[in-house]
This record gives sequence, C-alpha cells and structure tokens, in this order.
Amino acid sequence: MRNVKISLILFAIVSLAGVAMGYDTFAAFGWGLSLFIPVTLFMGIEREGFVFPCLATLAGIGIVWIIGGWEVALNVIEMTIPGYITWFSLKRELKGEKLALLLTLYFYVISIAEDLFYGPPKDINPIKAIIPFRWGLYFYTSALFAVIIMGTVALVAKKEVNFKKINFGATPVALFILSGIAAILKWFPVIQIIGANALIATCGFFLIQGFAVATAVIEKWRPLSRIITFFMAILFPLAALVIITLAGLFDFWFDFRKLKGGLQ
Repeated sequence: MRNVKISLILFAIVSLAGVAMGYDTFAAFGWGLSLFIPVTLFMGIEREGFVFPCLATLAGIGIVWIIGGWEVALNVIEMTIPGYITWFSLKRELKGEKLALLLTLYFYVISIAEDLFYGPPKDINPIKAIIPFRWGLYFYTSALFAVIIMGTVALVAKKEVNFKKINFGATPVALFILSGIAAILKWFPVIQIIGANALIATCGFFLIQGFAVATAVIEKWRPLSRIITFFMAILFPLAALVIITLAGLFDFWFDFRKLKGGLQ
C-alpha cells in the first residue's frame, strides 16, 4: 500500500481548521491552523504525487461544508490554493521575488473580493479612521501571508525558495517616495487617500524584503541570540513588523546582504 501519511495529515488539518473556523470561540485557532494547509499540501504533492493530496483536500472541504456551511468551506479553499501556487511556481523555478509577489497578489485579490462582497472586516469597523486606508492595509497583510507561506515551505518542507535573496530593487522605493508625497497633499483629499493607500501598500514590498534580510542576518547569530530575538518578536509583534519593514526599506541603500540586482 502506498504511503499516504502526509495526505492523511492534510485531511486532518483541513477538517479541523475548517470546523474550528465555524465557531467564534475557536475561530482564531482555526485560522492559525489553516496557515499550515499550504505547506502540508505542498509536501503531499512533492512526496505522494498529485492525486492523494487533492483527494484528501476535497474530502476535508466536504466535511467542513457539511458541518460549517459553504462560507467556511470557501475560507478553507482560499488557504489551499497557495499550496498549489507555490508548488507550480517552484516547479517552474520561479524567482523568489516573483513567487512572493504572486502570493501577495493572490491574497490581495481575495481580500478585495471579500470586502466588496461582505464589506470591511468587522474588527476595523470600530476604528472608522482606518477604513479609507484598508486597501493599502490589505496589500500589507497579504504580503505578510506570502512571507508566512514561503517561510513554512522553507522551514517545514525543507524546500529552497530563494527567500533570503529576495530583492525588489529600486521600483518600490520610487513608489514609496511618490506615494508619500501624494499622501501629504491635504489640499487634494482624494489624491491624499490614494497616496496613503499606495504608501501603505509599498510597505508590503519592504516587509517581504525585510524578512529576507532578517533571515539572512539572524542565521549568522549564535543560537541564544536567535532565541531571544524570536521571543521578543512574539512579545512585541507590531514593533517587530515595523523594524522588519524599515530593514527592507533601508536595504536598498545599505545592501545588508551584499546582493546585487533583484527584481527591477
């Protein structure tokens, strides 16, 4: 009998994550667990072929649909597609920058579609001032999801994704400066909002590149320093994101990893 252990694990993760999403009490756990769906699907395809992981995914989604309904099932489906995107991209030896951008655009399109269909997320409704800038925030959070997907594939699946060498070049820096200028034009409110959204969105590129810089730098540190840094990032996640984003921005000038070229 063929070894389908990973497919069985994939089935369990898809089912458990989807069912948990359907209950407010366990929704956070379900979403957190769903982040491991892409890497498990990727590993299943790599080691067990295409058929068994796909059947396991469909079976898990079917259970979620029966128990939690079609909306929850759609949320699970959204987290399976990045696994296929990553597998096909690495099969075609796509560069790390392009894979990161592809995953970011995927999550961004999903975020826009959900906003248009369901409206703004409920957790930002109390903060009305953020709502006009949610389009840029969607791109930034989409970039964060892309980093998580690539990171788990590199760490768990032990697959080379060229993450540490990601370099978007000068284009995001130019967009950051131009959108920053537009964001301070208070005499033109529409242009100011568009500029602010674009400014936040370009930070998504720096977030991805900043994580690449951090990964390349931290792996040279001693184990104790890595552990301390890891726990500090967990305790102060917002501060960590700001520092990493700034590292990605200043990498254009300081070239922390001593790289040349990149995605221009």
